[in-house]
Order: sequence, then C-alpha cells, then structure tokens
Amino acid sequence: MPDRLVSVLLRLYPEEFRARFGPQIEADLYHPGTNVAFALFDILRTAIYHRATSPGPYVWLAAVACALVIITLSASITLQGAQRLLPAKIDSQIQLYVLLFLAVFLVLLSVLLLAVNWLQKCSKLKA
Repeated sequence: MPDRLVSVLLRLYPEEFRARFGPQIEADLYHPGTNVAFALFDILRTAIYHRATSPGPYVWLAAVACALVIITLSASITLQGAQRLLPAKIDSQIQLYVLLFLAVFLVLLSVLLLAVNWLQKCSKLKA
C-alpha cells in the first residue's frame, strides 16, 4: 500500500486518536496477511465514527446537515404524491393534511431527539 494513501487515511482520524494509534494502524496495514479491501473499509468506518462522536464544531455541522437532509426528504412528499402512495381512500383534504402534518412532525421530532442524544454523548466524551 502506498505511503501517501496510508497518510491520507490516517488524517481522517481525530488528532488525538491518530497520535495514539497511528503507528499500530500503519503496522497493521503493512502486515503481509492483511486483507486490504477489508482494512480500508474498516479504517473509513471507524474514522467516520470517531469524527462524528468526538466533540468539535463538525458535530454541530453533521447534526445540522443530517437534519436538513431528513427535513428535505420529508418535505418532498406532496399532496399528489401522498395520494398515490396511500392505498386507502381519504375522504377529505383535511384528513390528508393531518396525515402529512403527523408524518413530518414525527420525522422532525425523531431528528431532534437523535440530535439531543448525540450531543449529550459528545459532551460526556469531552468531560
């Protein structure tokens, strides 16, 4: 594996983690019996996890980005699209509006609860 690729992969980790475990990760990558594809997947997966759970401004950025994506996806449901998706007939437009409101409300509530839970975990890691 090229040295440049290894250095780029290690830079995905937070600085403290990189200082502590960087040499061990390099040794594991250069070991002859290492499955390179699995090792790359594992490094990317754990780097994203460590970046997402370590305290820092990117936690807020990731939470806001995730919330925006989920809100955008939930807002993309239109009345006409909902009518095509629903197998049962809805008697009035009010019932359809209530259904859409509840769907968007549940999505927003779940995003808010997940963000609060995530930020609480990150603040515990910082302390």
